[in-house]
Amino acid sequence: MKRVVLVFSIIFLTIIHGVAQDKGFKIPDSLKNRSFDEIKDLCFKYYRDSVKFKICSASLLTIAKQKNDPIELATGYQLMSSNFRKNFSVRIAYLDSSIVISKDLNDRIYPAVSYSIKGGEYKQLGDLNNALDNYLAALKYSDKTGNIGFYYLTKHNIGSLKEEIGEFDEAAKMYKEVLIYEDNNDISNTGHLTTMLRLADTYRKRQYLDSATFYNKKGINRALRDSLDIYHVFVFNEGINLFYKQHFQSSLDSINKAMFFIEKHKNSSEGLMISGYLHLARIYKEFNKKEKSIEYLTKIHEHYESSGFASMEMREGYEMLIAHYKSLNDENKQLFYINKLFKIDSVLDINYKNLSKKITLEYDTPRLLEEKQKLIDDLEQKEKKTKIKFWAVLVIAVILIFFMVLIYSKNIKYKKRFKKLMNTEASSVSIKEEVSGINMAKPEAIGISEEIVKMILEGLQQFEDEEGFLSSNITTGDLAKQLKTNTKYLSKVINTYKEKSFSVYINELRIGYVIDKLKSDTKFRLYTIKAISREIGFNTTEAFSKSFYKKTGIYPSYFIKQLEK
Repeated sequence: MKRVVLVFSIIFLTIIHGVAQDKGFKIPDSLKNRSFDEIKDLCFKYYRDSVKFKICSASLLTIAKQKNDPIELATGYQLMSSNFRKNFSVRIAYLDSSIVISKDLNDRIYPAVSYSIKGGEYKQLGDLNNALDNYLAALKYSDKTGNIGFYYLTKHNIGSLKEEIGEFDEAAKMYKEVLIYEDNNDISNTGHLTTMLRLADTYRKRQYLDSATFYNKKGINRALRDSLDIYHVFVFNEGINLFYKQHFQSSLDSINKAMFFIEKHKNSSEGLMISGYLHLARIYKEFNKKEKSIEYLTKIHEHYESSGFASMEMREGYEMLIAHYKSLNDENKQLFYINKLFKIDSVLDINYKNLSKKITLEYDTPRLLEEKQKLIDDLEQKEKKTKIKFWAVLVIAVILIFFMVLIYSKNIKYKKRFKKLMNTEASSVSIKEEVSGINMAKPEAIGISEEIVKMILEGLQQFEDEEGFLSSNITTGDLAKQLKTNTKYLSKVINTYKEKSFSVYINELRIGYVIDKLKSDTKFRLYTIKAISREIGFNTTEAFSKSFYKKTGIYPSYFIKQLEK
């Protein structure tokens, strides 16, 4: 399916032309005569079965279009969005379609649900401002239509945003309000336990430790009966709370009891895992077991190096590492971790732009800069004590100047390449243009008939026009099958007429596409490099960056930074 650009024109095209369903989709006979409610029940039943769920959701959307039922259309678009959890732009386009269809219908469920899901997607992306806007829209529509349950669910989501940006008082008020509503209406599901968990955690962050314990223990008792998964998180939460009560052994026991579960589900609970490592390091520091403390702080560093995940508590771990090596007068290690800390700050600033002020004020970035400079000065002074060290410093200075000149000249080259890139069309020359210049004696030279060559070239042109190169893991076998030829012929045609290998051909098409998109779409520039690479079909950030540099002579991060200027 084509990638969908997040602009209103495309949203309306999605609605009018039915881009939302696969070409050639046919409703299975078993679903043709089913009611909307029956099909929806099947969608919920097969929610974890991606193949069956896609058939059910596509069928519901198709029938809703045929019957021109706006509420069911809104439902169909929302359900179809669940098929694209790994494709942000397409998922948002479906949700926007659901919202546009249902905005003026005064329905209890739509568009509130679609706004809420959309808010969650933006929150996961780190775009907290857009997340809040969508949650507020969900709150407005659920209030307007009297959907009280969803109104309070949305309040919970807004509370989680406020907690994330450090507005703990506001977050606690919201969680408490939601909890009272749920208690008064005998709501005791996992969502209710989650509200209780968040309230306990927020009380702990406000230093209301006894209140936090009250809700953690209440949650532990209920979770033992209703949800063993969240039980471990309550145990973990109280373990952290016990640390601040200075019950260090009890805190250690509780955190260790929960950490096996937390580490087992680390993909969905990275923040908890980092918090666990940090507090275990603090506990062992209290026990004067420095080696054990450093072991857990090092785990924080190792996780950042392997995953790129950053959090405020991870930042505190680096502060502790810096302090530890400062106490040992190990200035090299201090510098190493200070530089890592600045990288963490840059990641936090990108992912949580509205937290940059908080980082500056609470974590005193100017102080770190001053400390870093002082460490550099100390190292230089020590090296100047002897003549040998003096010459070492001189050599280092020469090397630094050399690298500065090298970097300066490289920057000039990068700027020239960027200007050249901005003044030319990034997309590769179309096959039609290339064909016009082909010496038609070439087909015989490569042992393929002129008719087959022409068919393959036309197929490649269609492949480029439809942006099929954006699909990840595409192979010569896949494309050959699509063009109704074999891999040998396809490879020969690409090698001869495109004068490059298949992988280079695909990667250059992707790079051409992403250059055009970054030039024209300001929202797309806000994505992380990792998100952009996945969006255009690369499996790794490294592969994307290498291909971008090979094609343009500059790296994507530099290109985006210059575009923003």
